[in-house]
Amino acid sequence: MTGEEMKEARRTLGALWMTGEEMKEARRTLGALWGKGRPLHMSELGRALRMSGIDPGQSIRDYERGTTRISGPISTAVEMFLSGMLPPDGIP
Repeated sequence: MTGEEMKEARRTLGALWMTGEEMKEARRTLGALWGKGRPLHMSELGRALRMSGIDPGQSIRDYERGTTRISGPISTAVEMFLSGMLPPDGIP
């Protein structure tokens, strides 16, 4: 699912936040877009989003499990990556 398709689905459903399943799908898509040939590891996406802490993938795990709601800025950044923008620090 592309970033545009995700946005359209959320508009149609009236959802304001990205879901854990959408985050998981974004990791799959970004892995392909960024030439990994596999889904991004949670830690790779966490680093691309400049998540702090010892394990930047922990927040991604929490998002995908639904234990933490995905904020607007995080979902916006992921959608921007899906539309072709690269992380400011390069591809992890």
